[in-house]
This record gives sequence, structure tokens and C-alpha cells, in this order.
Amino acid sequence: MESPIYKNERNKLNGLLTEIKEYPHLCIYSAGNRAKEIIQMQKIGFLELQKPSCFFVTDMQGNRESVDNPEYIDNIPVYVLGEYEKVINKLGLIPEKTAVLVVAMEHYHQEISDSLSQTPFKNVHYLTDIMERILIADFMEYYYQKLSMDFQMTEMCIGDEDNFESKKSDFSAMTYMVQCAQDVKLVEERKEREWITPLQAGAVLTDVRVAEVTDADGDNISLKNPYYNEMTGLYWLWKNTNLNYSGICHYRRQFESDVVWKYLWEEKADVILPMPALVYPDLAGYYLNWGEKAYYEMMLQVVEEKHPEYYETALWCAKHPIFYPNNIFIAKREILEDYCEFAFSVIDEVEERMKTYEGMKQKRCWLSEHVTTIYFMKHQEDYRIFFSNLKRYW
Repeated sequence: MESPIYKNERNKLNGLLTEIKEYPHLCIYSAGNRAKEIIQMQKIGFLELQKPSCFFVTDMQGNRESVDNPEYIDNIPVYVLGEYEKVINKLGLIPEKTAVLVVAMEHYHQEISDSLSQTPFKNVHYLTDIMERILIADFMEYYYQKLSMDFQMTEMCIGDEDNFESKKSDFSAMTYMVQCAQDVKLVEERKEREWITPLQAGAVLTDVRVAEVTDADGDNISLKNPYYNEMTGLYWLWKNTNLNYSGICHYRRQFESDVVWKYLWEEKADVILPMPALVYPDLAGYYLNWGEKAYYEMMLQVVEEKHPEYYETALWCAKHPIFYPNNIFIAKREILEDYCEFAFSVIDEVEERMKTYEGMKQKRCWLSEHVTTIYFMKHQEDYRIFFSNLKRYW
């Protein structure tokens, strides 16, 4: 089921893809995760588009999704837009017969539009954030079916849906929004929600307070925040609360709609997870955008030794392009406890074994999302898992 906004965007997406197919050549603007999503969808057989001639970027550095933009993605060259004349000559592109598909985040569209207006490329199409969410949701349904795995998702809608007839008076639930004193100030307005309580992470490291509830109270690991990120907030939640349903979100990433709670109130779901991310080339390779190989290999070793029942799933995840991002979730209390026991036993042991490693300790913090993916993938058939879109705030 989709809201009117999503239905409208789906119609636009269908028209966009139909129009693009009419051009002999396709260039994609972006070399980040969304560009790689398109390539993966093509390779796996979901998206029928012509192979891109190249990728355009604003520059080769400063990409938020990796240290640098790559020179090639799947053997397709990446060029700075300012080199468009050289690109046209080198690739034999005819601008009026070339479609440019901008897949970067919508936040950057105006800046990209201004840059493209200075080039001869006029057949420019923009993939909005909602279009991208629709593509990912449709792909995941297709891919999970291909793997003979169950895939369930909430309605795709925007906004708050707080008044459900099935709401129970004894329903205790809360999502804790993890934030730090160092977080970038948001320009976009973020509505306060009844089911979200701000939680300051890394609070023991600063005298600045940005939330009444902090991870420095009670049983905590607040001191580890530089290397554990939002997981210090999750640890506090695990050890100091006892709600029927709970979980965490980020100060700039939350579930797009409160419709997620309906699935918990009506006892249709045990767990709500963000829509899976489609990564490139696979989960192990994706981690190298952020972390160091030694940490990932140690994680696999720890899983094999301490939780052998998860090891086959860990190897499967490493070789597939599905990722459960951001450590964001809402779950039943017993599931949260089991997940935290597993997750912290793995990341704590990696920390202990790698304490003399000369690499960057900060690189280790992104392992937790991979541990989260392993855990919930292992329990794909044990829990009633529903996926729902995230909203990113700027």
C-alpha cells in the first residue's frame, strides 16, 4: 500500500525510466552508493536500462559515501563534469542523444542542475529521494523472492499516523534518538514525536548537554562512544530500560512515518528494520569504503569462535549485497536483549583482540552495522520482520 505522494512519485518514476530507454547513451551523475545501486540492479537483472557510458561527479574528492570517488565503477569510467568536452570526444557521445540521470541525493539537485546547465547535456532526469526508495523497495522484494526469502514491508507513506484504533493502553514502547554534542546542527525542521526520546551519546566525554537522558547514567559504556558510535546509546537502553518494544534511531535518520508502530500495536511484527541497503560489490567489499580489512576479518573470526551458529550467515552476508544500515530498529524486549548479547559480545571481543593494532581505531566503529546485519539475517525466518523507509534530515 502506498500513500498518494508515493503513488505520484511511482508514476513519475515509471515515466522517467521509459523516457531514458529511448536514448542511445546514458550517463549517470554520481559515483556514490546510489550510482552503485543502479549498477547492481542492472547486473542482478532487475533494472532494464542501457549500460551507462560513464559516471559524472562534481569532483573526485569529498564524497560523503567514500574517501574518494573511484576512477571506475564496474569498469565504467568516472569523470569530473568539468571535463565534459574531453568525455564527449573520448566516448563519442552526442549530447542530444544522451540522457543524464542524476541519482545523487535530492539535497544536491539544485547545485548539480546549475553545473549541468553549463554543458551541452539537456536531456537531464532527476531521481528524487522517494523514487529511489521505491526502486529499492521493489528491488528488495524481487531479490528476496529470488533467494526464496520472506520480505515484508510497511506501507510507504510520509507523515505521522498516531491514532490507531488498535492501540493498547498497556503498550510500553519508546525509540531513543541518539545524538552527540558534536553533531552538525540541522537546518531542516524535525518534528517532535511522542514515541521518540532524545538520548545523548558520549555524554561522559563532555560537559555540554543536548538531551536530558544520557548514556552516562546507570550501567553504561559512554566512554567508548568515539569507537562505538550510537552503540553506546543502545547499550544504555539495553541495561537501563525494560519496555515492551524499544530501539534507537539517529538525530538525522528516523523512520519516515509513525505507521511502523501500527505493526507492533497490532502484533503483526516483532521487529521493524530500515529498508535494506543495496551495496556494491558485496557487504565485505562495501565495508572497505569505511573500515579496514583487518577489522572485518577479525569480526568473522570472532563470530566463528564465539558464535559458530552465526558463522555460515556471516559468510553469506559478506558475499551478498544486502545491508541493514545504521543500527536503527524497533524490537520486542526479548529480541532486543538477545541481539544486544550477540552484538556486544562480538564488537567487545574485536576491540580486545585489536587493541594493539596500529590501524585507525575509529575505523572499527562501522563494524557494528555488519554485526546487526548478520544477526537479523540469521533470524530472518524466526522473527516477523517488517522493513520501513527512513527519513534523512539535513
